[in-house]
Amino acid sequence: MTRKTTTTARARTRLAVLAAAMVAAPAVGAATAAPAAAQESMRDCVVTDFSIAETDRRAAAGTAYIEFTMTRTGEGETPAGEPCNLYRYANLIWVDDQDEPVGAWAEREGGSGSYTVEPDGTVLLTVAQPNPANYDPELCEPTPVSGLAVSLYIAEQMVTVPTGGHDTACANAELAVPRYSIEPGGN
Repeated sequence: MTRKTTTTARARTRLAVLAAAMVAAPAVGAATAAPAAAQESMRDCVVTDFSIAETDRRAAAGTAYIEFTMTRTGEGETPAGEPCNLYRYANLIWVDDQDEPVGAWAEREGGSGSYTVEPDGTVLLTVAQPNPANYDPELCEPTPVSGLAVSLYIAEQMVTVPTGGHDTACANAELAVPRYSIEPGGN
C-alpha cells in the first residue's frame, strides 16, 4: 500500500467514525444534533426564525453574564412547522438608543458545529460582558447601550434585542470585548 493510499484510507475511516458518532448522538430537548445528511437537506436558521428575549442576568469576577432565550417561532424563511439547522456562530454588537454600534463585536467561545432546532424549540445565547468600570475611563469611553444587535449571518439584517437601557459598554473596540456562546436550550 502506498503512503497516499494509507492516508486516504485513514481519512475515510475517520469520516465514517465521525458520521457514526453524529447518527448515534442522543436527542437533547428541542435542539438536537442531526446526522449530516439531514442537516444538508434542512434550511439554515435565520435570526427572524426566533423570538429573542433577555431571560437572566448575573455577575462574577467583573463580568456580567446576560442570557437570552431564542425561541423558534418560524416567522423567517423557514416555515413554522419545520425544523431548521443552527450553527453556533452569530454577529453580536451593542447598540445605543439610535441603533448605532458601540464597542467591539462579540467573540465566540464554546463549542462549534451545528444542531437542529425544532418548532417551538429554544436556544440559549449567553453574552459575557466585561464591566467597563474595570478600565481607565479615558481609554474605555464608557457609553450607555440600549440593546444587542444580533444576526446569524454576515449579510443578514440584524435584529436589535432591547436590554432595558441599563447597560454600558466601552466605545473603544479594543477594550472590554464581549464574548458569547450559543447552546441548545430545553423546552
